[in-house]
Formats: sequence, C-alpha cells, structure tokens
Amino acid sequence: MEYYRAIVQYQFNKLKLIREGIYPECGGNIEVELYTFFILCYHLKDWIINENPECKSLIEVKVNKFIKESSVLKICDQICQTIKHRKLTAKQWKYSTPINFKLSSVMTIGPPGMMSEASLKNAQITTERGEECCFSLAEECMNEWNRYFLENGINNL
Repeated sequence: MEYYRAIVQYQFNKLKLIREGIYPECGGNIEVELYTFFILCYHLKDWIINENPECKSLIEVKVNKFIKESSVLKICDQICQTIKHRKLTAKQWKYSTPINFKLSSVMTIGPPGMMSEASLKNAQITTERGEECCFSLAEECMNEWNRYFLENGINNL
C-alpha cells in the first residue's frame, strides 16, 4: 500500500506545481493531470482493502463506510465513474446519487513554462456542494485519506 500511496502523493505534488504556475515536466495538459489524480486517489481504497488478505472483508466494510461518510471522497468516486462510463445510471454510483459533473475545459498544450491565472481559474467542477476549485478538492482528498490513516493507526509516508 505504501507504494500506491507514494504514487498518489506524486500525482498530488504535480498538481501543486501546476497550481503554482509551473507546467509538469511531461507536458501541460491540466485536465488530464487532474483526472489522473482523482482516479489514483479514489482507487487508493483498493490498495487499502487488499493490503491484508486475512482481514479483507472487514477492511472493505470500514473503507467503504469511510468513503460514504466523506463528502469529498464521494465526489472523487463520482469523478472516476464519470470518466469511466461517460454517461451514468443511478446504480453506477456506489456512495451517492449522480450529480451534475462538469469540468471546465482547461486543456493547455504548450512548452513547459508559466501558466496563465485564467487557466487555473477555469479548473472548476460542479458538485453537489456547488462550484469548486479542482486543486482545492484534490487537497481535501489528500487530507481525508491522511485522516483515515491516522484514525486507523497506519503510518504516514
């Protein structure tokens, strides 16, 4: 699980650089970087569940309960399901009902360098909580998983 947690942290660190106005080394597609973070972040649950095969079903119940009670991790789930299925039915939502998911177009292709403030402001998503900044949402997700690890006695990276 530590390996996967490190991958999620790595992707989150890339978002912090993007928010500071620096393109990631691999290019400047902000939308893909955001989607990648939310997919990796949500699927951290699978690594937690499968970490200890002897307690898998107990851990699965605990993790799913944690996500169901977390508004931000439910949104993370909704982003992942939207990316995977494009058009969703109510039964594809594991933790809540469908929301109006929309990520403003923030595709920015170009050489590494500084990104405009306007591009950053467009990284908005409409959720059940209203209009939100994707970068702030990503930070909330990281804080929520850290809370899970702390509450369950799992060492931080």
